[in-house]
Amino acid sequence: MDKNHSMIRLFNDEDILTFTRHLTQLINKLNYFKLQNEQWSYYYHLGITEGLWTGRISMKMALNNSMHYTYGRSKNLIEQRRKKYEKQLEFIRNEAEKYIKQPRNITAQIDMNNMMTIITYLIHKDQYQLSIELERRRGTLKFDAKDHQLVQAFYQLKPRKTEIHSAKMIWKTIHEEQKLQYEIAMFKEWLSLKTTLTNCTLQDLALIKINEIFTQLVFNKQLQPTNHLSMNDHNNQINSPNQYIHDLSADTLSKAEKLAQNYTQKVIDEKTKLLNDFQWLE
Repeated sequence: MDKNHSMIRLFNDEDILTFTRHLTQLINKLNYFKLQNEQWSYYYHLGITEGLWTGRISMKMALNNSMHYTYGRSKNLIEQRRKKYEKQLEFIRNEAEKYIKQPRNITAQIDMNNMMTIITYLIHKDQYQLSIELERRRGTLKFDAKDHQLVQAFYQLKPRKTEIHSAKMIWKTIHEEQKLQYEIAMFKEWLSLKTTLTNCTLQDLALIKINEIFTQLVFNKQLQPTNHLSMNDHNNQINSPNQYIHDLSADTLSKAEKLAQNYTQKVIDEKTKLLNDFQWLE
């Protein structure tokens, strides 16, 4: 209690509040540039080790085959971005260190270790969405590049129209499945962290398919007459909104996973059809 009272008293001081606000802005930029520097360094390393700059197809062909186009940044652009964020990171790190070390009476009144812990925690929460999006891009980059190389090799085989049709259907379905699997993974993570590490709402995560399923479930339940609701559903709506949302979330996850399984089966069926066509031709 004394510690909390002391913190409140400190923030009532205009000079301390100004100092803390500017320090938070510096640390926020520092963390942002660090994330970006790590991201572009990863792109560069992966490009060198995996040969991601070869086999890139045109934007038109990528769109026609339900593929990502923007993965393929050129080597020069990636190197420019990497150096840019590395330079900005170093600059803002020096600025933050100089700002903290400036002689002033303020720092003598503050437990700087505690202050930095609080600021860092809040910034990590605020940049949570950015960090998971960058992580997603890392995970898909290598696979997107490999897809481009395989598609290029496929068209070099001069396939028939029916084979192209089947291939496009397979790629599109796989693309949809991958997007849904990502949404499912993010939804599961959000459900496990929403009361602790993040203030993000479901809408904030922008999970298009998950939101669509969740909204449809809510809409369907609202259309049900009260006398058709199960006693459990009725009691949850009235007495336990949190439990009601929990049940809706579980139903959403279940439907999303079933949809992902349907995508998988659709790919299997189309591949089987394509292989049978090849055998018939032989």
